[in-house]
Amino acid sequence: MKPFEHSILDSYPEPYILLVLPDDQHGHINYLNEAAREALHLDKSCIGNSLEDVFLNAKKLIEACNEAIENGHPVILEHFSISQQDLMFEAVKFAPLSPKSGVNYCGVILDTPYKATKMMTDDRMLQSIFLSTPNAILIQNVDGEIYNINPAFTEMFGWKDYELIGNSVSLFPSGYENEYEEIVRQLRKNDTYLIPNTKRVHKNGTIKDVSICYMNIYNHRRERIAVARLYIDISKQILFHEKYLDQRNSYQLITENMKDLVAIVDLSGKFVYTSPSHLDITGFSSESYLNMNVFRHIHPHDRRHVFKQIQQLIEAGRSAKAQIRYKHASKGYIWIELIASPLYENQAPYEKFVIVGRDITERKHSEEALRESEMKYRLILEKTSDFVVTFNQHGEVHFVSPSLQNWLKKSDLSNMYRFMDDYVLKDERDLLYDIIHQVFKTKNADQIAFTIEKDGTTYTFDAILTPLISNEYTKYSEDMILLIARDITKRLEDEHISMQLEKMSTVGQLAAGIAHELRNPLTSVKGFIRMIKDEIDDSLLKSYLEIIGGELDSIERIADEFMDLAKPHVISLEETELHEIVDSCVRLFEGTAFLQGINMDVEYLNEQQILLNCQKNALKRVFINIMKNAMEAMEKGGELNIKIHARDPYVELLFIDSGKGIEKERLKYIGEPFYSTKEKGIGLGLMMSRKIVREHGGRLSIESEYNEGTTIRIILPLLSAKSTVKNITN
Repeated sequence: MKPFEHSILDSYPEPYILLVLPDDQHGHINYLNEAAREALHLDKSCIGNSLEDVFLNAKKLIEACNEAIENGHPVILEHFSISQQDLMFEAVKFAPLSPKSGVNYCGVILDTPYKATKMMTDDRMLQSIFLSTPNAILIQNVDGEIYNINPAFTEMFGWKDYELIGNSVSLFPSGYENEYEEIVRQLRKNDTYLIPNTKRVHKNGTIKDVSICYMNIYNHRRERIAVARLYIDISKQILFHEKYLDQRNSYQLITENMKDLVAIVDLSGKFVYTSPSHLDITGFSSESYLNMNVFRHIHPHDRRHVFKQIQQLIEAGRSAKAQIRYKHASKGYIWIELIASPLYENQAPYEKFVIVGRDITERKHSEEALRESEMKYRLILEKTSDFVVTFNQHGEVHFVSPSLQNWLKKSDLSNMYRFMDDYVLKDERDLLYDIIHQVFKTKNADQIAFTIEKDGTTYTFDAILTPLISNEYTKYSEDMILLIARDITKRLEDEHISMQLEKMSTVGQLAAGIAHELRNPLTSVKGFIRMIKDEIDDSLLKSYLEIIGGELDSIERIADEFMDLAKPHVISLEETELHEIVDSCVRLFEGTAFLQGINMDVEYLNEQQILLNCQKNALKRVFINIMKNAMEAMEKGGELNIKIHARDPYVELLFIDSGKGIEKERLKYIGEPFYSTKEKGIGLGLMMSRKIVREHGGRLSIESEYNEGTTIRIILPLLSAKSTVKNITN
């Protein structure tokens, strides 16, 4: 070879050997380039050596060269080893050259060397994959004959390898035959062709949903020698997809007909979907929301709160709930209660969330009105003088009005039943319990009056018990009773006084009629008795007439008292010292007291002079009546203490006797017309005394314990008091 040819071949990237084959068929190496020397681990010293000395398969090598020279075209040996047993070449090409001087030349080109051990390992690995893959594989040569199938194919389609290998079979179901032409056309243009969703026939005739990948298989000369088919069973995916479509259609049908707002928003806040209900609720069409940011429709004051809620939703992946003001096409903003939840698709990390909202504008307005109403009622409860308390069926108190707390002072009202046991009079307690249980049972309001005793004083209350029922429309956690009680003690006293005045008026009218009718015959009888007395001398008869005259005087005195009750008159008041009136009355009864063994004592708690603006004789008459009744109550002697205590603007007089006292049942009737504890009493004395004290702007009350004595308390205004009465007309 010429030097420039050597230079060209040395730069050739593929291993190249030039062999010389003389007629003796024993060839030798004429040349090998640098790539060949490197691939075969030879050097230039081998040039000129016989082929048997250098190459292991020299005989096969010479046969291939001679074949190429005889036929006049190249011969290719695949997976051929030349110099080393473990070194192989995917292809060895023998190219004949034009003979020179009767000598034959053959060029040998070595393509892609590899270790024989690697090939064996790769073959085993491919075979393992072929046999163990869960996907069905069928290999078919270019003539349509099946070359091989793997176990997964048998499991998927039911065919055994011995039934198919070497034969042709069609797996196309009816109606899918036209796919074949498209497959052939695609594989002519491309190495692979994928049909993601199609159908093929099982051996038993059933149809299977499959995804198929067709792949061309080539030899080392890039000649297609076979086609591999990879089948994936997608029956479950198809079933799942059909169910998914059914569910999606159902959900879409629901959302399209829901009255609530339904929207899908991506993580950037843009609307992806909005339901038609937006038009009815917000006045904007559902299409107008698409690709718009949700925050553009939220009230500016609510955006920060919503932004925080969305952040929490994204971070935690849990639902979030909020009440916001949402833009309306014509009403400004409306109130929406919404729930936002992550929207998962195919188990992938969610990139959207679904929002379901409901118009609660009317509810918010109602809540606001209710809140204002509650504030007003709470203000009323805090300022009212009525007692208000709420409690459950166990008596546990939930609310106590400030008025009741102030009235109780330090006493605790945590349980209503315990409070009733401590304060309500025993005689009325059972009835109050019955009323409470009845209200809880019937859910109907009821009313009751009961008496409470506190610090030795009794108070009468009129109470209304109203049930507070727990249900879906109220916020009460359990059934309770609202008890509103009003102190009617003063009202009852006023009513009693009014009744007494009415009685006195009636008695006065009756007494006036009786007195008028008595006076005329009394005058005649008394006149005739005087005449008879003057005419007779019989002393015994005169004594009888004197007794009759005394009794007639008593009748006349009673008639005068009746007239005093009936006739309206003006009291003439004058400045009088109280000591003077009391002392004169005491002196009047000193003798009687001494005879009856009664000790009288007058105690002035103030040394000051006590002046009253009063009618002296009227008050004297009151004191005499009280002292006379006290002495009559002490038939066997005792003590009568009179205590006088001036406390501006009033003076208090106490008449305390140690008599037999008055029973509690009879005490409440004392002072009523014609009621008396004495056998011959007519029940007008104390009534007249109260009338006189009242006319002087004062008050008379009685306290008595049976067998212990009686105390009569009189309170009168002092002369210096602004309330002093100068002229009182009854």
